[in-house]
Parts: sequence; structure tokens; C-alpha cells
Amino acid sequence: MADEPSTHNEISSAITGNVVQARTIHQVVLREQTGEALPVPRQLPGAPRDFVGRADYVVTLDSLLATAPENAATTCVVEGTAGAGKTTLALWWAHRVQRRFPGGTLFVNLRGFDREQPLAPSLALTSFLQAFGVLEERIPIGLDAQAGMLRSVLAGRRVLMVLDNAGSAEQVRPLLPGSEGCFVLVTSRRSLTGLAVTDAARSVPLDLFTPHEAEQLIRDVVGEDRVGGEPEAVAHLIDRCARLPLALRVAASRLAARRRRSIAELVDEMGRDRAQLLALSSASDDRSAVSTVFDWSYTQLPEELTRLFRRLGLHPTPEFGLHAAASFGGLDMTGAYRQVEELVDANLVEPVGHRRYRLHDLLHAYAARRAETDEPADGRAAALCDGLTWYARAALAADRLLFPGHPSLTVEVGHPGSELPVADRSQAWAWLDTERITLLAALKLAVDRDLHKVVVAIAGSMRYLAFQPRALWPIRLDAESLGLLAARADHDSGAEMTFLRRRADTYQMLGRWEESDADLEEHAARAAESGDRLLLGMALSGLGRSRKLQNRLHEAWDHYLRALPLVRGSEHVEAVVECNLSQIAVGLGRYHEALEHARRELELRRGSGDVAGEGYALHDMAVAYQALGDDRSAVEFAERAIVLLRAAVATERYLAHALETAALSHARTGARASASRCLREAATILAELGDPRADAVRERAGTDVSPGSGTDDGAPHAPGPHDTHHGLGAAGTGTETSSSVSRLRPN
Repeated sequence: MADEPSTHNEISSAITGNVVQARTIHQVVLREQTGEALPVPRQLPGAPRDFVGRADYVVTLDSLLATAPENAATTCVVEGTAGAGKTTLALWWAHRVQRRFPGGTLFVNLRGFDREQPLAPSLALTSFLQAFGVLEERIPIGLDAQAGMLRSVLAGRRVLMVLDNAGSAEQVRPLLPGSEGCFVLVTSRRSLTGLAVTDAARSVPLDLFTPHEAEQLIRDVVGEDRVGGEPEAVAHLIDRCARLPLALRVAASRLAARRRRSIAELVDEMGRDRAQLLALSSASDDRSAVSTVFDWSYTQLPEELTRLFRRLGLHPTPEFGLHAAASFGGLDMTGAYRQVEELVDANLVEPVGHRRYRLHDLLHAYAARRAETDEPADGRAAALCDGLTWYARAALAADRLLFPGHPSLTVEVGHPGSELPVADRSQAWAWLDTERITLLAALKLAVDRDLHKVVVAIAGSMRYLAFQPRALWPIRLDAESLGLLAARADHDSGAEMTFLRRRADTYQMLGRWEESDADLEEHAARAAESGDRLLLGMALSGLGRSRKLQNRLHEAWDHYLRALPLVRGSEHVEAVVECNLSQIAVGLGRYHEALEHARRELELRRGSGDVAGEGYALHDMAVAYQALGDDRSAVEFAERAIVLLRAAVATERYLAHALETAALSHARTGARASASRCLREAATILAELGDPRADAVRERAGTDVSPGSGTDDGAPHAPGPHDTHHGLGAAGTGTETSSSVSRLRPN
């Protein structure tokens, strides 16, 4: 007979809590609703240097802001040719007026004209919601739901939104607020007439510089003395650049670097390159001007710089880190840094962070075209392969650091080409997060070129997306599907089985239970056919997890019991199974069995040297003791768990739950002061994590803590490290994602 202490319903909520959360996922919980000040984001990049002219456009934007309707948001589209200075104008004006928007300033580069893929609106929405304190786990997956949530968040707030480099009205429309007082400034090479029709957007066509503005820019960059002494040459330079701001800035930078030569001599050089230029450019004057200036600047570079520049055109995206530049350029880090900085001095590359750079998308396209014409075909293919291979090696290294001691892909992808950029878990998290867009573009390039091992490696590194907002989970699913296809094409059965398990995990995260079961059943059938007991046990564990997440606890129990003898000998996987059996037993009221499974889990965690996992196991034991009514033992094991979790990396959320568990048993044993101490610490941690429960926990700490108070705001006995695929714990069957990852944050 199962034990039936009075706390049965309290403990059961530890298992069913995730189901309740799934029903309420679209509820917007902001920090201000819990008593905390709402963040006021100020996301604008730095104000442009050397801003020149555009007085009429500034007046127009000022007028649109001053006459904005009181009952609706205002949308304005600054449209113009590539290189006309749309972003420069938008940023300069936004910096000038953002103090009028007390609700915050949002900025996103939509990359509407990138070679590989524009930014998905769902990713921009997720970023904006997080900027206003919406918890990642409360951001829905669907685009319409995300857009509705943003409108709710912005209701009653006066916010300035800058949407740079939009490719279409469809990319912009989901991001538009519905609140009066908000102002949206969009930049695009296209007119986006659809926004004018459906959203009353105002169009501000941006022309080229006037001759006076063009001359002023040259004066600012080159110097008053040189410009004043050669007015005719300056006029020819302006004509050569067709008054296009980007072309003028690049040309002026080259002039500034060659102070011993006259402006006239340098303009003559540009004229001699005109024939080459026309062969490379379209018929339009602005494109011709851009190519003229780019071609002239390129041919003036030393050979080593032209080689690096054109190879940067092979990079999957315009933005890159120094390590990637070294790999694509076939350089060591010292040489890469020196050469990239010389390209910065030539205004061909722009620094955007510590050892991070970007090419204007026109320069990126020009560099790619130069690689096509100037780089031998075999050299071009080798450089691209080396660069993609480096990304694959770096992604594998980051993945292994992020999930130490747990199953990883063993694919061999060759020599990395340059040193790797990660050395510890926090660096691994930061690098994967920073390079997500580039990794996805690299994955696509590798698929197109049948680089199967590279595809497997990069797709395998996408499991970290389980700890990112829900909007990114479908990206993980797509990557794993590509990885599965590549593994099959490469006849890599080990990687194929890994991707079947991981994709099943992701299907579960998305609530697609039948598709998850199909992958796991295929995995189980192949494991049974080959006689691999461990792989069969892992498949059964995954099927058990699916039932557990659906609150089908008896079925989950049966699957994990069948898995247990099959996974013996693999400490990590066995510990995962014991962990889940302990938690399910609590949910079924089998508290003595829960305690025995938690004890076995603890032995396995200790045997594998998993310090954070040992903390989780100790907490599982505390929960079982608490369910049995043995609060003194519960306090003892919860406090031991707290000590380990305090010392571990990125276990803050687990620590908060252990503190709440300790608080409840302290209260039951009459130790009110200790209970309040634990709750105060838990509240502080939850507040730092942006958890909306923080104020409720803090309020309990300041009152007469009662034994039942722990259930008022959720579950005092929180799900363990393998109970859910999001929020607290490790993803999946418990064999692919480390239980020690928790809600990772870059340090």
C-alpha cells in the first residue's frame, strides 16, 4: 500500500506543475506586476560618427513625431538605395529624441537583405519581450501569440522602436505596437507599400547627399586644408561617388590615409579603374559608384589584405569574430588581428565589439564577388571548407564544455584551422549564443555542399537551444532533422541514433508527442535489432519522459522500470533513470520507493563525480523524507543539497527550490527563523532570475511561515533535474542534456 501522508497533494504538484504551467503559458507576468520596477531598455547602438547634413529629413521626422495621433502608434519608413545612409539617419535621430520615450527604446537589425536568411520576426519579438522582463518560459512559440503578447506589454507605454534593414512588410508587421504614443522607425531598401496600406505607415524616401553635404563629409574626414586647396578634384570625387554616402565615406578614408598624394591623383586612379568596375556592376548609377569606390579601395590594398578581404566574403554572415577571420584567412591570431585592424582603418570593416567585426552588407557582397573572380576555384573551396570546419570544431568544443561528462557526438571534422574561442562553460554559452545566427547560416552552407560531418557537428551543438526561449525550439528541431539526414548520408549510425533521441526530446518540448514516440520507437527497434541494451534503455527512458510530461505517471513508471536494468553500468544514464523514478514515485504516493531511488541516484552521482547532480539527488531525498513526514531528515538533506548547489555553476534555480523545500520543513519543526532565512535567500535568487514568484516568496519570509504556505505559489517540492524540458531542468531523456546545466546564464 502506498504511503499517504497529509502532504500528498503538495508533493504531487511537483510532478503536475509543468502541466499547469503549459495551460497558462500565454499569461504575461511582468516584474512590475510583482512589485519590481519594469526594465526600461535602451537598445540603440552607438550614435553615428561624422553625421552630416540631412536637415530636411530631420525636420520631417520631427514633424511626424510632433503630429503623431493620440489614439494609435506611428510608423515611419525611411526608404532608399543601399548605402544611402538610412541606418545612420535613423540612429542619429533616434538618439536625439529617445529621451521623449520614457518606456524605452528598442532596436533590431532585421537583416532583410542578408545572403542567407533574414531575421525571423519571432526572434525579434522574443528579444523585445525579454527586454521588458517577460520570462523566457512564458514567451509562447506561435508568432501571433508573441505579437499579441508584445502589444500587451507595450500597452500604456511610450516606446521608440527602430527596425533596421527590413526586407518586407511581412517581416515588420508582427512587431508593430498597438499603443498610442509609440513611434516605429523602419529602414528599408524597399518602399514597403503594404505597411502604408494596412498600417498607415508614412514613407520618407531618402535621397543621395546634396553636393554640399557630400563636400562636408569629405572635409570632416580628409581635413579642411586639403579639401580647400583642391575644389575641382573634390567635385570630381563627389561625381565619381555619385553622392552616395557609403561610397563617399570609403573613398574619403582612403584619401585620409594617403596624405602625401593629392586628391586629384587619387581621383585619376579611380577613373582608370572605371572599365573594370562597369564589368562588375549593374547599370544603376549608385551601384556603379559603390563598385567604383570599392574596386579602387580594394586594388590599393596590399596583397595579404586583399586575400583576407575577399575570403571574408565567403564567411556565412557579414558579422564575424577574430577567430573566424583567422580560420577563413588561413592566418594565426596575431596576423589576423593586424590585418583586420588594417581593414578597419581602410573603412572596409567596422568593429562592433571586443574582437568582433562586421562588413556592410554591400561590402560583404562585393568581397564575395571578388572571391569569385580573384580566388582560384580550389582555393576558394578550401577556404570555405576550412572556415566551416572551424565552426564545426568550435561548436563541438562548446557543446562538450556546456554538457561536461555526458554523451556527445564523436564525429571527426578535421583540423580546426585556428585556435578555438572557448575554454570554460560560461565562454561556451556566450559563444554559442553570440554565434547562433552564423552557425545556422554555416549549417545551411554545409548542407548545400554535402559536408556531412560539418552538418552533424553543428546540428549537434544546437541542443543548448533547449535553454533558450521557446521561439528558438523549432530552430533546434530543424537543425536536428538536418543532422539526422547528414548522419544517414555519411553512414554514421551512432550520430543517427543520437539525433533520433535528441529530435524526440525536441518534439516533446513542442508537445508533439506522436512524432516524438515515432523517433523513439525507431530508435528502440534498431537498438533491439543490434542487441545494444544501453541504447534500448535510453529509448525507453525517453518514452517514459514523454508520459511523465503528459502526467501519465503509471505509464511513465513502467517505462523507466523497464529501462533501469538495461542502463546499468552507465552511471550518468542510470542516475537519470533513478532520478525520474524517485520523482514519479512521489507523484504516485510511493514515498518509501521514492527515497530508495533517490539514494541510488545519490550513489551514482557521487561515483561519476557530478557535484551538481549530487545536489539534485540530495534534494530528491529531502523531498521524499518530507513526503514521509520526516521533516528533520528533510532539513538535513535539503541543507546538504544547498551547500553543493551554492558551489556549483549555473544552478541558481535549483538552489532556490532546495531553499523552499528546507523552509517548509523548518517551519514544520518550529524553526521559523531558519524558514524565513531560507525563503529570503530563495526570493533574492528568484528576483535575480526574473521569476515572478519572487515577491510571493519574499512575502512568505516576512510572515508567520506556516507548514502549508509552501503550496500557495506553485510547488514547494519543485520538479527535479529531469522532470521538465524547460524552466528548471535538463532536456530530454536525461541522456543528452546535462542535469547540471539548469537555466544557464553567461557569467
